[in-house]
Amino acid sequence: MPAEVKLKIVRAVCEAKARGFSMKRACEVIMLDPRRFRRWVQKARNARADPSTAPSMPAPGGSERLVFEAICIPDLADRPPVAKIAPHRLTEGEREEILGAAGERRLAHLRHRKLCHQLSREGRVFCSESSVLRVLREAGKVPRYIRRHRPETPRPQARPSSPNTAWDYDFTTFPTIAGPYHLVPVIDRCSRKILGRYFGPEETSAAVQTAWGKSLAAEGLLAEDGPALPQAHSDRGTQMTSLSTRSFFADLGIAQTYSRARTPNDNATCESWMATLKCERLYDADTAWMSPFDLEAMIDRFIDYYNNERLHQGLGYVTPADRHEGRHLAIIAARKEGMTRARQRRKIDAYGGTGAAR
Repeated sequence: MPAEVKLKIVRAVCEAKARGFSMKRACEVIMLDPRRFRRWVQKARNARADPSTAPSMPAPGGSERLVFEAICIPDLADRPPVAKIAPHRLTEGEREEILGAAGERRLAHLRHRKLCHQLSREGRVFCSESSVLRVLREAGKVPRYIRRHRPETPRPQARPSSPNTAWDYDFTTFPTIAGPYHLVPVIDRCSRKILGRYFGPEETSAAVQTAWGKSLAAEGLLAEDGPALPQAHSDRGTQMTSLSTRSFFADLGIAQTYSRARTPNDNATCESWMATLKCERLYDADTAWMSPFDLEAMIDRFIDYYNNERLHQGLGYVTPADRHEGRHLAIIAARKEGMTRARQRRKIDAYGGTGAAR
């Protein structure tokens, strides 16, 4: 809007205010936003406060009416916005000094952080590390960082269909009155049966070899004419990836597989069993006040109960021993046959011995 029109509007509002109107009511009559009117007045006051734009006439007194009357056309003229000046911005001389230092032979090997502090030690440039990095990037002296992602590793093979094909093992620790004791269970991935274990104060590769030796002997797999040995799966703990453990499995002809990094679900069979042991037995027992002998006896009793009595939902509600020894098929078939006979018996009872629905 031209400054002349603004000045006429301001004078009209001033005249209405002098005749008893409020400023808001006067603006409503001429359909002017009161906020815009206030911005015009404030703009005029700022112009008079600036010596370079102030007119020759003296500033008005404290009366608001005099302020309105003192507004002139130059006070309301639109002016292009003035760019803000950042006083902390690096000067051209500082930029040239940074680029020059980056090209010097004795400083060319320094990264932006050390280059920044080296320049401050020499009293050449005082700025932040990010400012040096920004100047070097703008000049193309620092390559853009491209984030590299870890290559995707394939998920370990799924659950096998027959026992003694893949065995999982892991470490878990329990507090006792004699200090921490460690358990290494070896579990069949197919049947979920605990085949052997190590329990003792050592958390070393020898514990892994002891647990596997007991398990292989219990299953009769150490004979020369025995069946093929199972695959060994574990996480990437130091005891599992050590040279002695790898040599132990290599001598037996057992292939090793590992879980993906930071992916405990890849060893879910073993992790789930250890959670079951702790939740159903050890958390209530408070092992910190138990002797290692009593704790070992409790773990052995739970393993016997888990293998031979506890029904496993993932196995179709049979025990791990039933699945490992192949009795699960007969048990499930007998269960289905019993349910069929029970339905027929209920039907006979419901229809008075006719045996057929009406």
